[in-house]
Amino acid sequence: MNQFASLLIYYTGFLIPVLISLISIWRWFAVPADRKRTERLLAVALLVDPAVVISKATADALSSLRPLKYDLYIFRIDALFGEPSFRIGQIILPHPGLNVLMQLTYSALPIAMLGTFAVYLWLRPAAETLKVARTFALNLFVAVGFYLLFPVCGPAFAFPQFPLLPPAHLTPHALAIAAAPNGIPSVHTSTALLVLWFLRPWRWGRFAGIVFLALTVLSTLSGGQHYFFDLLCAVPYAVGIVWLDHRIEARPTAQPIRAHLASAGR
Repeated sequence: MNQFASLLIYYTGFLIPVLISLISIWRWFAVPADRKRTERLLAVALLVDPAVVISKATADALSSLRPLKYDLYIFRIDALFGEPSFRIGQIILPHPGLNVLMQLTYSALPIAMLGTFAVYLWLRPAAETLKVARTFALNLFVAVGFYLLFPVCGPAFAFPQFPLLPPAHLTPHALAIAAAPNGIPSVHTSTALLVLWFLRPWRWGRFAGIVFLALTVLSTLSGGQHYFFDLLCAVPYAVGIVWLDHRIEARPTAQPIRAHLASAGR
């Protein structure tokens, strides 16, 4: 794959929100009767890229706070499952078509979040739409605390020869790695789980959510961005994020906001 194609794939997730922002601006003028909904889509589309950039920059900055990473310990845990990231990487990475699909999927995180928000914006009440945006935001930023507690980078960063397996008798120890410690939990996986959770009311949504989740699991493992253990940790993390959002929604200060959204309608 040439450098231009690689850059195009990498920036796909950033370009789509920009495109949707431009379409929203056009729609604001073209469909004045539906400006309120268009304004909400535009606001979220404009926030997606900065939120992803800030969360990534924050994760990168954490490396200086936690220079020693626990990758070798997590690698040992993954050995109990047969080192899935290395095995899947060995299958997928040599095939250009599959490799492109995996990279596109990995870059599609902002698109999946924005698409799910748009579905709720058009098909569900305003209060539920706000819930989707709030949950995705919590999912991105709550993970920072876990990165500090359990700094893990991923097999591609800990093992330069990835996807080739390292020597069999490695002694687990804290390892200095100059990379973002954003392994546990896998936010890509928790986001895919949340997309499936929010799209579950529709049959097509369940299908799309399952496909996106499956491709996300394959892309995070085959690219060496995560260990299988990271993905397992994403399951209780996603459940916790949904629970945390319910708690926030139940607070008395949230009641006036919901009432205002209900009265504002579409």
